Amino acid sequence: MSFFRRSKQAAAPVPGAVYRRVIFNTVETAQVVAVTEEGFPLPHVRYIARNDIMDGPDRGHPARNIRILSVDSFNRLYGLPQAG
Repeated sequence: MSFFRRSKQAAAPVPGAVYRRVIFNTVETAQVVAVTEEGFPLPHVRYIARNDIMDGPDRGHPARNIRILSVDSFNRLYGLPQAG
């Protein structure tokens, strides 16, 4: 008998999909650039993070804002993509 259950694997985000989350009364937007397993034992999401308060509506170079998280961590933080 096992006391631990594996959670259901969430689908990997799709490149180009946009996600949003609210942090301390501001909205952070994440646009998925790629999902990769290169160099990592688990699939990872490369995404561009933007925050209108810090970056302004049109400021910031996207390449400077690229972040990487495991697929599971990304899904926990951002949930479902925004309807297009």
